[in-house]
Amino acid sequence: MAIKEMHRLRILPAKVVGSSRANVEIYKPFFIAGIISVLTAGCTLGAIALFGISQQGSYTASAWTPYVLAHANSQLYGWVGFFIMGFALQQHSPRIDRLKLFHWLAWSSLLLMAVGIGLRFAAEPLVKVDPSVWLPIGIGSCILQTLAVVSFVANTTFTRYRKGEKLPWQSLFVFASLAWLLAIAIAEPFYFAAAHQRDSTSSILFVAEYFAPYRDAQFLGFVANMIFGVALVKMSSCFGARVADKTSGQIAFVAWNLGLIAHMLGWITAFRAGMTPESFRLYHLGSALLATAAVFGVHSLGIFSKLDLRLSSHKFIRAAFLWLLVAAVMMLVEPFHLRAIGMPFSHAYTGAIRHALTVGFISQMILGVGLHVAHKMNDIPDSVIPKLWVAFVLLNVGNAARVALEVTTDYTGRAFFPMGFTGFVELLALCLWGFAIVPTMTKKRRFAHVG
Repeated sequence: MAIKEMHRLRILPAKVVGSSRANVEIYKPFFIAGIISVLTAGCTLGAIALFGISQQGSYTASAWTPYVLAHANSQLYGWVGFFIMGFALQQHSPRIDRLKLFHWLAWSSLLLMAVGIGLRFAAEPLVKVDPSVWLPIGIGSCILQTLAVVSFVANTTFTRYRKGEKLPWQSLFVFASLAWLLAIAIAEPFYFAAAHQRDSTSSILFVAEYFAPYRDAQFLGFVANMIFGVALVKMSSCFGARVADKTSGQIAFVAWNLGLIAHMLGWITAFRAGMTPESFRLYHLGSALLATAAVFGVHSLGIFSKLDLRLSSHKFIRAAFLWLLVAAVMMLVEPFHLRAIGMPFSHAYTGAIRHALTVGFISQMILGVGLHVAHKMNDIPDSVIPKLWVAFVLLNVGNAARVALEVTTDYTGRAFFPMGFTGFVELLALCLWGFAIVPTMTKKRRFAHVG
């Protein structure tokens, strides 16, 4: 279908013209693309790779590394990225006189990102087979993803309807998120090229030095900032929480982003210093700041206080922020864990923290907010929204088992085997959620944007 025809199908009738707000329904294709992404190259590939790693009993098994990288890229730009794009574009509807530009940029970002993810999925494993062909394709896929991000940011900047009101303080998180997103998207082609050099030793050293801080920039910089920015507004306006506490929220913003920078620089500093225990001081300071920010952010939200509404999505959202706090505690405990195992660094422990954040916190926020948005957009009463308790339990049991078993592998290799099955438990939870939400989104539209 041509982009022009897509525009025509997605433009909804408006009663006003000019600089007034246009009614649009753009979230559906992005949400559906995100679900397709997570159920293919995202969680499914990740579960298979985890099972393979568990069978080999090593996190550095080279045969599975390309699939882990392809999985991470799909999760970031596909699963998380498509949902953030769809939600943001739906919330920030365009002006009537910029409606065509809005749809052109929206569909461009969707299609560019989808093609980029697909090509990157193929390039990661095949670049080792034939670098003369697949290295340029891999770099090209990264450029497509960069262009998709630029189109998305340009859309929210140049077409957005504005009431002329002063931006809320929570926008600090959103602007920081977009800045991190642009930075990682621009860096993506260069990172891919450096990670796939002709000299394999140079590639390994580059990944060892920059993989951890780059992942921090992606998931803690781009994604976590966006979640905080949206949650600090929407938890009170849509989910029945009290109004966010400004002082706690601003402390969280400063501590989170300073902590993130310290965490990233601390890793690079430690790596270049030979990874001695003393060289990790800045890294652990960053962890402490991130943990502090998590506590202040959750306090600002008031999500664990009494809520005015009873929604099916509440359990997912509360569990998400509980996992954020679990990850915060794990960051603080990391130096003691390393001392106990007599190692300066642990792949297992770092991976467990990252999984607590990406699945427990980030993915579970998508499940909770996505469930709410899809049903509200179709005017479905809260009382009949599916509870999805089975999906909720499976996701959290799978995530808890993955995190606990991954840490345990530092003490006994016997934990590898059961850990290999946890990804499939999480995948089943996502399938149940997806089967519940997709039919809702395919129903006829009833109103134009989430309140």
